[in-house]
Amino acid sequence: MRFLIPLGILLIFLGFIILSLGLFFYTLENIEKSKEEKNLKKENIEYSGIIMIGPIPIVFGNSKSLTLFSILIAMLMLLWFILMVLSIRKV
Repeated sequence: MRFLIPLGILLIFLGFIILSLGLFFYTLENIEKSKEEKNLKKENIEYSGIIMIGPIPIVFGNSKSLTLFSILIAMLMLLWFILMVLSIRKV
């Protein structure tokens, strides 16, 4: 019975090592695939984002339509923030 605790700890560490090795090899495989895909085709990737610093939104992007959509979302977030502050003051 005394060997069960060390055996359990050994199995936990063995599982952790196997999981780490699997993740490592999976990452290496994806890096190689990514390099091959970049060499085969160049895509025009569109992006847009919002950074909220307190109630002040900062919107950025390289696509006009996505940036306008982000501005709309930022305005809704700002409205939600104002309504939240007003509801807290009433309490």
